[in-house]
Amino acid sequence: MALDAALTSIVTICILVFSAKVLGEIFSWRKIPSVLGELVAGIILGPFALGGFMVINGTPLIEINEIVRAFGEIGGILILFVAGLEMTFKDFRNVGKAGFFIGTTGVIIPFIMGYGLSMFLGLGTIPSLVVGAALVATSISITALVLEELNQHRRIESRMMISAAVVDDVLGLAILGVIVSFITTSTVITPLNVIVVISTSLALWLGMTVFASLILPRIINFTSKGKSGTVEAAATASCFGASALAAALGLSPIVGAFAAGMAVASSNAIEKIRDYSKKISVVFSPVFFALAGAQFDIRAFFTTDWMFYVLFISLVVVAVVSKMIGCGWPAAYFLKSRCKGTKVGYGMISRGEVGLIVAGVAISTGAITQSVYAAILGMIMITTLLAPLLLRRACEREPIDEEDLRQDADTSAPDYIPTYPLEFHE
Repeated sequence: MALDAALTSIVTICILVFSAKVLGEIFSWRKIPSVLGELVAGIILGPFALGGFMVINGTPLIEINEIVRAFGEIGGILILFVAGLEMTFKDFRNVGKAGFFIGTTGVIIPFIMGYGLSMFLGLGTIPSLVVGAALVATSISITALVLEELNQHRRIESRMMISAAVVDDVLGLAILGVIVSFITTSTVITPLNVIVVISTSLALWLGMTVFASLILPRIINFTSKGKSGTVEAAATASCFGASALAAALGLSPIVGAFAAGMAVASSNAIEKIRDYSKKISVVFSPVFFALAGAQFDIRAFFTTDWMFYVLFISLVVVAVVSKMIGCGWPAAYFLKSRCKGTKVGYGMISRGEVGLIVAGVAISTGAITQSVYAAILGMIMITTLLAPLLLRRACEREPIDEEDLRQDADTSAPDYIPTYPLEFHE
């Protein structure tokens, strides 16, 4: 039986990787972010669509089991590790003030708006808390990959976006911990308990990031003297080791991968590691996005309950507006540019991993109904598809100035981000 599961997983991963890359390439030809093609490939070939009809001898050809999910999680970890390689810890400190503020407001505003909307629609306290929690966290993986594809990942607004998304994700997971505790134990959540949980999560992540930045570059520099792939092995171990440490501390593994990437970015072998990481991501990353699409059941949207459509549409609107207010406006203030602020807001719209975790925990414990669950998943999918399109449009419409050209021409590990307050000339 284990062998059958392993073989099914191999076939599933093979089909998902190939189809995701092919459809992603087709989307790129049409000047649409390839990540959308990978998501659509997952939707088409998922068990709720064509994948449900692809059966051989009674066995589904595509099956989303634990092995495939683990493969997809590795893809998400590698995506964030590659994103971290574009930003040293020094860079993060320089954009930290704005990143922390934007990430914080990008959590508070969506949570309040989502909770308020749900209470207004009569969902009750617990479902409203779940909806609010599902709205808070940005999908850093999708944002980072789209920025890299658009060759925007070295610009200051992009780094502000990524650093804010990290804070956003940490706070989102802290809120998730509070909500799960409330659901499973039925304990009363006091403001003091919420503050303690959130503060602890932030402190753990910051401590791990500082520790990694002090230790990992030295290890990488030492192993770079070898000639048999030692430095690549050290980088891989740093990525997954930091991810495991983050998970052990109660944080998301992808947050640990991003911290490891930032630490390794300060090493002498950064260009070699970047090239290596991007090559192995070609295999793992498509599975991450295809899997996100494959788990979406579009049949849940065909119902006679008109309140479901009201909730779904309202959630999508709130998801977009709340991130533009919570992230786009503060970013425009820090960057002294409305255009760059809009890009940050668009980049933060996409929901993903944390939202799916919130919805999954809530539905498994009976905290929300199937209709609320479908509305949350629909909101996550729509924002995941919408964010890259809006981000690409904003990047193409933004005039390129001399500062942008200088940033694009620099291929070294960047150290030029100025300290706040920033002054930009429009």
